[in-house]
Amino acid sequence: MTSPFDRFRRMALIFGAILLGACTRSETGTNDVANPGDWTTNVEVFDSELSDLQNALAIPGIAYVIVSDTGPIASRAFGVAQAPDSTPFTTSSPLRIASVTKSISAVIAMQLAEEGLLDLEAPARQYAPSLSVPNDVRVRHLLSHTSEGSIGSDYVYSSSRFAMLRSVLEAVADTNFDAIVRSRILDRASMKPHPSPDLGAHAALVSTVDDVGKYLTALERGALLSTQALAKLAVPSRTESGAMLPVSLGWFAQTVQGKSIMWSFGQDDPEHSGALLIRLPEQRLSLFVLANSNVLSDPFRLLMGDASKSPFAMSFLRLFAFSPPGSPLSRPARADSAIAASIDSIERHATYRFRDELLSWALIDLWTNDRESALQKFKLASERYTSADSAPDPVVHFASVPLEDSTIRERAIRDGDRLLHDHPLNRWILLSQGELLQQHGRTREASAAFQRILDLPNQEPDFLRRLFKAWSWMALAQMSAPHDRNQARAYLQRIIDSGVSGEMLSDTKRMLDSLSSAKSPR
Repeated sequence: MTSPFDRFRRMALIFGAILLGACTRSETGTNDVANPGDWTTNVEVFDSELSDLQNALAIPGIAYVIVSDTGPIASRAFGVAQAPDSTPFTTSSPLRIASVTKSISAVIAMQLAEEGLLDLEAPARQYAPSLSVPNDVRVRHLLSHTSEGSIGSDYVYSSSRFAMLRSVLEAVADTNFDAIVRSRILDRASMKPHPSPDLGAHAALVSTVDDVGKYLTALERGALLSTQALAKLAVPSRTESGAMLPVSLGWFAQTVQGKSIMWSFGQDDPEHSGALLIRLPEQRLSLFVLANSNVLSDPFRLLMGDASKSPFAMSFLRLFAFSPPGSPLSRPARADSAIAASIDSIERHATYRFRDELLSWALIDLWTNDRESALQKFKLASERYTSADSAPDPVVHFASVPLEDSTIRERAIRDGDRLLHDHPLNRWILLSQGELLQQHGRTREASAAFQRILDLPNQEPDFLRRLFKAWSWMALAQMSAPHDRNQARAYLQRIIDSGVSGEMLSDTKRMLDSLSSAKSPR
């Protein structure tokens, strides 16, 4: 029986298996340099590290562009289209940029706000009365992912709620969303339009690395937003009580080792696309990466709001935010048997710390089922960088579920208690905590965590909500089966009635069959 962690790791339970084809390097995407300056050596190291990550994650094709306000500094592509097509993947290969579309919708919302046409503090239903959200959900709540649970009180990533901005923007602009994007973004940034049949405010714009580079350059030059409005997108939003969120408005915003960044990510169907956008406001330097596999994003739980868990993001930051032009700070090999000594040698002469990259490499190991290597990296990160008063890390908490180490799991349970104290309605933390408690035989506490997921208020009844319910019912069925087979069957029937499909449904039917064929306890 697969665990909730494994089922989430393979979102392919709905979409199909992840393609693990061979990746070959392509020089088709040339190094289109407008003004390389002294960054050339940094770019060469970045190319090498990107190729290494591509191979580690078996991404068929990947491309990137780095831009400043003067245009591209570098762009390059590696690999091929999806098998069996061996066409080189290029910087002009069109793909859905997935949820990076949210960054564009946020820019449009800020444009309309600057023009006095949209009030971010107004109820969303003031503009679109047919929206099925509570009356006190404001436009700002949709943009900052604070519209679910207790409104305005916590960050809960929700593409379904963000998608509702389409109706708001269409009502304000008095035209359809495709026309809004074309006139306010594509035309102003000189981007080539591509047919985007599934386009919404939340996802599915089809574009290329070259054209997103033009979007980023236009942002830096002030062609899309004023300097003041763009600066607002780099500042984290706050809850109604003043707590800092990992998002601004439609963009993520955080500080990584003292560097302010704003970013966005995309995670499409497993075999379609993944995307990552990082902007350094102080340096006016940006990166966009596009791949034809969602493992660019999926292993690193970016929806939890922490770009530092992406090895792609941290490679860019280390080489372009923490390194001067011409003197790139290289990293040790991910599989270096003496990795601790290598890190010591580098950190002795630098302010940069490798904690985040260690954790991101551990997440790669987890994704590729090298759990022993992942465990070693998690332990090394904990030993080197974690103090008693360190804030618990939601991604590490999530990643602790499959690690068969009692010390790490016990620490993760303690961290989960602290996280839930601050974020009592966060379904991701509740799911991980329930799974950890279940593994430790603390079934009463585990059952309470899963029941809290089922009882969460103000949840959009979308695919993800159904999946969280199914995961919770499955865990409750597993814990009920040894002593109350009828109750276990009832939970499993709820999964079937919920309409989920794929591996979740197959697991449910297998467990039902096993309960029916097993002898009743005497």
